Amino acid sequence: MARPNWEYIRVDVLLPEHPKIDLLSRSARWTLIEMWCYCGRNRTDGIISDVRWKTFGTAGERQQILDAGFAEPIDPGGYVMHGYLEHQRSREQIAELSRARADAGRKGGAAGGKPQASA
Repeated sequence: MARPNWEYIRVDVLLPEHPKIDLLSRSARWTLIEMWCYCGRNRTDGIISDVRWKTFGTAGERQQILDAGFAEPIDPGGYVMHGYLEHQRSREQIAELSRARADAGRKGGAAGGKPQASA
């Protein structure tokens, strides 16, 4: 059973066939997924700080991800996941969706307490 308001990331079903994925070991592929999940869960818009970057996988796996073009270094110190916002919702889009759902919930709750007209 799915939990309510489940946070998720989008992963293209063709990812296993993408030529860039062939450059990654199996463990580096999982590290890549963990990085995407971190960005989605923390609403970073695809940015990973230098300090956090070093917590993912091994140095070799992180280098594979860089070499394959899945991430790029940015200034001042950190990394951006290549094309993240082309495939995932931005922090602002998530906040907007959350506001819309809260408004709809309030409207639904208010309407639920009103007596119904009978025929």
